Amino acid sequence: MKFNKNIIVSVFALTLISAFLFTAGTVNAQDESVNRDEISVKLDQVLSNQKMIMAQIESLKQELTIVKIRVTQQQ
Repeated sequence: MKFNKNIIVSVFALTLISAFLFTAGTVNAQDESVNRDEISVKLDQVLSNQKMIMAQIESLKQELTIVKIRVTQQQ
């Protein structure tokens, strides 16, 4: 399970980095300071969403563990 979690986090991080590099590469020199602020705000939103997703994944993991225990007890 930890291996799967690491894969999910790695893929998400690579996606985030790729999106940031693509956006940063298209920024014009004159709008750079404004766009960096916007990017920073968006990255904060993405980080917040990522934390929420990880909390939901952890919750699902706990529920799965409970289901596994119940199934094992019924056998």
